[in-house]
Amino acid sequence: MSSYWKIITILLVMNLVVIPGFAALQAADAPPEYSGAYSGHLVWSGTVTMSGDVLVLEGGTLTILAGTRVNVVPAQGTKIDPEYLSSQTELLVRGALDVQGTPVAPVRFVIMATSENEAIAWSGITLDNAAASRIHNAQLERADIAIRCVRSSPEIRGNRISRCRYGIVAQQQSHPEILANILRDGEGGIFCWRESNPYLLDNLIVDHDEEAVFIDAGSRPRLHRNTISGNAIGLALYHRDLSFDSVSLTDNVENVRWLGRQGQAGHR
Repeated sequence: MSSYWKIITILLVMNLVVIPGFAALQAADAPPEYSGAYSGHLVWSGTVTMSGDVLVLEGGTLTILAGTRVNVVPAQGTKIDPEYLSSQTELLVRGALDVQGTPVAPVRFVIMATSENEAIAWSGITLDNAAASRIHNAQLERADIAIRCVRSSPEIRGNRISRCRYGIVAQQQSHPEILANILRDGEGGIFCWRESNPYLLDNLIVDHDEEAVFIDAGSRPRLHRNTISGNAIGLALYHRDLSFDSVSLTDNVENVRWLGRQGQAGHR
């Protein structure tokens, strides 16, 4: 080996030099980055980075294939753009969202470049008057609201939601199917607001600082075979005639809290 190549070899080992073409190869391996508004049909696979807010416009579609890792870069500073609903990094869908995770190949949303001491790092996924959508087998953590439905009724199945301020919120006449999800270690679990009637089946909701399931006076969800345990309040609701006989309510500080005038305590 010539003296030149001996020197290059030593420098490469020490990470002190890059030979021509090597830098281009490294750049080619970098995950694609997404930020801004998108129309048409967008597909994410492998590893992608949300370097900022992503807005799927009305008529557009975002498909996230099984096994995809979505790197989420938390926002630095406060936004004033009225298009978005939060000052934090968010995935906002006004078209359609199709998250195609499977139990063996989930879609993972991974927080990047932030301290573990910062409990809430991004806004989460919001469907705002969205078209027919589904979110299957996604892993979401440290979001303000992991999945928020505003006048939207997606199928939300098999997701793992942890350390979020709120897990799933259905509001303003949203009627999603919320099926076989695990929600744990957040402030609140599933919230039904403003005439929203989701179907809650086979969910596990554990270890929340506030309500596991909150149902306001205008909402009448269907609850079947959910397990609610280890929360401050298991089930908080207004309607005494709302059936929850099949719900397992165990080891919550308060298993059921009745709200409003007909209840035992005023709350919210």
